Order: sequence, then structure tokens, then C-alpha cells
Amino acid sequence: MAALDRIDRRILNALEIAPRAPFARIASVLGVSEQTVARRYQRLRSSGVVRVLARPAPLRPGSTYWTLRIGCRPGTATALADALARRDDTSWISIAAGGAEITCQTIIAEDDPAGLLQHLPRASNVITFSAHQVLHRFPGRGESEWMVSVDEPLDADERATLLPDVPGASGRPAQLEPADGPLLDALTRDGRAGWSALAEATGWSERQVAQRVAALTASEAIYFHLDVSDAAVGIHAVANLWFTVAPADLSAVGAELADHREVAFTAAVTGAANLMASVRCRDAAALYRYLTTKVAAVEGVRTVETVPLRVRFKQAHSLMENGRVRAPLGS
Repeated sequence: MAALDRIDRRILNALEIAPRAPFARIASVLGVSEQTVARRYQRLRSSGVVRVLARPAPLRPGSTYWTLRIGCRPGTATALADALARRDDTSWISIAAGGAEITCQTIIAEDDPAGLLQHLPRASNVITFSAHQVLHRFPGRGESEWMVSVDEPLDADERATLLPDVPGASGRPAQLEPADGPLLDALTRDGRAGWSALAEATGWSERQVAQRVAALTASEAIYFHLDVSDAAVGIHAVANLWFTVAPADLSAVGAELADHREVAFTAAVTGAANLMASVRCRDAAALYRYLTTKVAAVEGVRTVETVPLRVRFKQAHSLMENGRVRAPLGS
């Protein structure tokens, strides 16, 4: 598709802030018609630029989140990455620039403590394997703004207008239950599905659906996420950075990195490197500038390993094809 223009990018910015905001509300903030927003969103979605989807809370009691680095025999990484991408317990799967290392995120459930950690090292095409448990995620500006390549991102008043009025929690926080399965499945396929479509998928009334989504969202049992094509928004250099940091500096360094707009994810992890960050830049020159300016200015960093990622197979839940976001797994 053609390069994204200012309105396209501001629509993505709005969805990043409020993934289920009505088109009319987005149009009011952006100063365009509701029809323009709806038409452009459908074009962005159908062309693989963006998908909005719901996900359950990342961690449930007893489960743990891991980043895996998998070294493969020559010529086998693509097949393994594709197989991993089709699992329900994996996300953010890429092949590093050398072509022989896969990076993968996975959740290990309490009732399945081994999972990929047991099976992958025994695979015949795996020659090296390291697993790094995520101990702490550092939220920050970068996590919420990495995707937006706009010269004039939405300001504080516009952001406030987009966000819905969320009533205060009453009673016991909502938790996902087996009966919510059809609702979550529908929102995983399309996080912006309307109340009528969700009512049809669940057999509930539109009011019941709206109330249940509001309750699950307010209690953070589910959250809404954007899977976005990096290339479509002008990002052509993606890398994982593995830092070694003195324990006394870990909290401060993690928080500072998380506030960089180039950083989409920052976490304290186990292993030889104790901090990792996922970085997105316009090109290799921008990545170099980031490393030699912002990273270089962070006190407490002892070493950093830069691992460029060449091919993405899966984002949070959506499969990738030729750099475009395709239907989520199971759609």
C-alpha cells in the first residue's frame, strides 16, 4: 500500500491510546469526518498495517514469562520459527539478522512448568538454547509511543478526550471464566468488534456484552493491543539489546530506558545479561545514533549486546506475512 499520511498516522496514534474508541470520538479529536476514520481504518486493517485485538492478562497466578534465544542448525530456523508461531503460548517470534537465531516470548503455566523449556533444547535442529525469565517489566513512554511516527502526536487534552469514562470498580474484580471463552475468542479475532457482533458470538444481549467487557477491562483481566507492521510505519531497524548492569543500578537504568521512545519493551531478566530492551528505529543509522547518544548517556550500563532482528513471524498474537500483519492465530 501507499505510504501512510498524517491522518493515517494520527488514527494509529488514537488507536494506540484507546483501541476501542468509537470512530466518531476519534474523528472529533482529529478534526475529520467519522466516515474518513472508518474508511481509513478498514484500509489499514485489510492491508496488514494494523490489527486491534484483546489478550488475557499476561500473567496469571503461578505462571511466568520468558524470553528464549534459540540457536538453530543452518537452514532450519525458518521452519522452527513458523512452528513456534502457531502455538498459543508464544509471541514476538523473530529470526535474528544472522539467520540462525530465533527469539521468542513464552508463558509457562503453573500446571505445565516445563513447556517449551523442556522440549526445545532436545529438538534435533537446536544447537544452542538460553531461557531468560522476565522478573520485572519497566513501563514507560517508549512502551506506549514506540509505534507512532508522527510529527505532532496527540496532546494531553486529546488523549483525555479519547479515553472512555471508566466507572470505579465495585465489588470483587472480574476474572476470566470459562463462559467468557466465546467473548475472548471474538475479541481476539477483532478487538474492535461491535456489540451486536459480540452478542451474536456469545448468545448474550448487547448490554450484557458491554458490561462484561467493561468489567474485564477495568479489572485488567483482559487488555487491548495493537499488532502493527513495523515497515508500514517507517521502522526498518529492529533489535534486541541485552545489557549487563550493576544490581544497584538496575531499577534506575530500566526506568530510564523505558522512557526512550525508541524502546518498546524493557525488562529485568535472569541470565548473564540482566536487562533486555526491544528497540525500534527508522533505519540502521538511527539505531547507531540511539546507541551512541541515548544509551551511551545512561549511567550504570556496563555492556550491551545488540542483536538485530531480520524477519518477524509473529507479534503479540497475529501471524506476519511479508512484513504485514495477518489474521490472528485461530481466525
